[in-house]
Amino acid sequence: QHFKQSSRVRRGESYEHADASEALRSSRVERQAWRRSANTDKLVWRSPSPPPRRAADRTVARAASTPRQPAPRVCTSPRPFEPAPVRAGRLHSNRHRKTMGGSNSKADLADILVALAQNDVSPDAHDFWDELWKLDTTAEDVFELISADDVRHLRRERPENVVTLFTQAVAQLCQIVHTPVPMYFGQALNCLRVLTRLLPFLLEDAGSEFCEQLCWGVDAPSPEQEGDAADAEAAEPLARLVVHATMHLLFLPGFTVDAAAFEDEPEDALVPERALWAPGLGGLDARPAASLALDRNRAEVLRLLLACSCEPLYARAEGFDPWASRWLNAATARDAPNAKLLLYALLNVVCAYDPTGLGLPYGGHLASEAPGTVVALAAQALVVLLDYGGAGEAPAAGTEDPPRCNVFRELLAGIEGGEAFDFLFAGLARLLNNVHEALNTTLPGSLTQIECYQEVLVLLWKLLELNDAFAKHVLVECDVCRLVVPVCFLAHQGRKDPSRVGLVHICTFVLLKLSGERAFSVALNKPYEEKLPTDLPLFEGTHADLVIVVLHRMVVSGGDRLAPLYNCFLTVLCNLSPYAKSLSLVAAVKLVSLFELFTSPRVLYAAEANHSHVALLLEIFNNVIQYQYGGNAHLVYAIVRRKAVFDALDQLTLPGAITAAVEREERRVTGRRAAEGVAAPVRDEADEKVPDDDDDDDDTEAPPPPPIPTTASFLPSAEWLRRVKAELPLSTIMRLLHHLGPQIDELSARSEFSLDEEAVLSFIKNTTMVGLLPVPHPIVIRKYQPNTFTSLWFTAFLWGVVFLQNQVLPLFDGASIKLFTVSVV
Repeated sequence: QHFKQSSRVRRGESYEHADASEALRSSRVERQAWRRSANTDKLVWRSPSPPPRRAADRTVARAASTPRQPAPRVCTSPRPFEPAPVRAGRLHSNRHRKTMGGSNSKADLADILVALAQNDVSPDAHDFWDELWKLDTTAEDVFELISADDVRHLRRERPENVVTLFTQAVAQLCQIVHTPVPMYFGQALNCLRVLTRLLPFLLEDAGSEFCEQLCWGVDAPSPEQEGDAADAEAAEPLARLVVHATMHLLFLPGFTVDAAAFEDEPEDALVPERALWAPGLGGLDARPAASLALDRNRAEVLRLLLACSCEPLYARAEGFDPWASRWLNAATARDAPNAKLLLYALLNVVCAYDPTGLGLPYGGHLASEAPGTVVALAAQALVVLLDYGGAGEAPAAGTEDPPRCNVFRELLAGIEGGEAFDFLFAGLARLLNNVHEALNTTLPGSLTQIECYQEVLVLLWKLLELNDAFAKHVLVECDVCRLVVPVCFLAHQGRKDPSRVGLVHICTFVLLKLSGERAFSVALNKPYEEKLPTDLPLFEGTHADLVIVVLHRMVVSGGDRLAPLYNCFLTVLCNLSPYAKSLSLVAAVKLVSLFELFTSPRVLYAAEANHSHVALLLEIFNNVIQYQYGGNAHLVYAIVRRKAVFDALDQLTLPGAITAAVEREERRVTGRRAAEGVAAPVRDEADEKVPDDDDDDDDTEAPPPPPIPTTASFLPSAEWLRRVKAELPLSTIMRLLHHLGPQIDELSARSEFSLDEEAVLSFIKNTTMVGLLPVPHPIVIRKYQPNTFTSLWFTAFLWGVVFLQNQVLPLFDGASIKLFTVSVV
């Protein structure tokens, strides 16, 4: 309602307005209102008869008032201003008379910063502070002139100046929220930029007494005010005020939304349609105001929201508490202003964005960068707000801890309706596919590639995780293959890049999450007809073939960094295998190649639990043989051709295993010495053949094993061999090989010159295995289960993305981050 109080101002009537800094000159701000003077036609300020003050007025009063106690705020006590001998005197005697703007603004800001670093400036030095807030600066100027070390120096040597700077900036933002007068929007932008620069470096040491009192200290009421409920409510910490003011500023009429955005709205509307930043949720047919000025202002406010939310960056991963941040708690509480409107606006501006620009080749290069910047910042702010709380448990009933919630997670889970889901799916699919489409154009560089695809992937994950109805709609009603193609492409492209290991992880998690549903595996039987700009082998098949070929490449050329994901890769393949109607020749060969790799001594004996990978591959083969035999002659033929590998595994003995493990270790040590300490990757070539002598183990008279190197990390034991034999489901495949192997060998012997593979494939298709194979086993689907470890990983990953994406205007200092390690590659 406070937006509507200034409707006459927005209609352009003249007025006289007291400076926002005037509110800082008194210890208390009285409730103000616009009144028309009896002697003039202008609008002037008057203090009306005091009705009960509303919460918004008390908020402004609290922020605008000069902090009183405790100790870290002693700098706000009134005392004479002590300028620097020469420089500060020039600041206050000459420079404030210059016209605002022009080429001197940057130099003037530099002079003010020097004065703040050299002198304690009193809060009552109104000319000094007014000059700072009225400078015509840019975000680039503020970030260039105020370095991380400058903020730390101020906090350490001039804490009183930091308190005044912080308090006055918050007060002016609250004032502009209360009375959105366009002529003061420039001051509001300066406040936004200063706070955005200060907050990340203040929160580096959020647990210090200084930061605690500055951000969260609340003045105790005087004895005569103890019974005043209004004064008790007015005592709010500055941190809460700046968070709420930021959320108000994101929808401030004339500043970030249309001046009439909140007028004449129907009472039954979910959100004001004209206040949305783009059409979509809450108004698919809405046409909200759009301009470069609004986009630039939105970007400034979103940066401040990210700066307010960055407290998790400075928490260590050990013992990380997803509910610990009080800043994020203030932003995601149920009383957070404009929460639903903010969620819809951020989702709409991301999912409605079309990177093609004007719809013409190179059209994106002609458009302004402001919309794309807003989309990237909106995606970052959205995933940060949705991540708060993670998989952390809320306090148990009956405990003293206050109930905790994340209103944005609740609102996202509550989105429903086919039209809303179609809008979200179409937008996310369009943005993710843009990454490979921009590299696959006839005219090089004619399509602009987005840079926020990692944030979009995290947003997709949050939607799948929090909204079961959306996940079901995507799998049943939408073409989920539009998500599979870009996810596979991004995983494949990032497999060798150390800086994109996190991207590979989240692509894998998305595939794992989707593969837990039958509808996803069935949908992958759709023919694959695209040509990705990669070096993947050409094939004619389905999207299931694409997933197999990509995951095979991830294993054989991904390096050691992807080894922890091998189990996830094979689980995805295992989940979709019972529904793969017809695998291509390329995909069939890749699956058997993986089996050769994981049964080779170099991998099988590298760790005690590595046989679990072999068990998953055998389950994949069994699923195809038992449920999709008729359409997968290529895979059956590839298995028959590698019969020796399966026989060697079936006939594995303890002496043979020990011998192979010792020889593997000796080769590893020799190779490392020959390379002079340079470690080789796990696998460099696509296909590595298992030596033929591996399957020649003698069950009766095995020679004694050679001496065991002391560096061996794993040595097979009788217990290990017993467990391996029990866990590897070899019976189905061995029966298949015993039946088909001799027949195919006989067919090959009858051929005069060369074996006709088409004849073999036809023979396999026309051969029935009914009655020869065991009773089909139940289909086992392994689903993703969230836990605190993956929740922490997602938090670290998304904050790593936010850190990397904000390097043009560097929001954070990588050297101070504790959540993850920042290294230069």
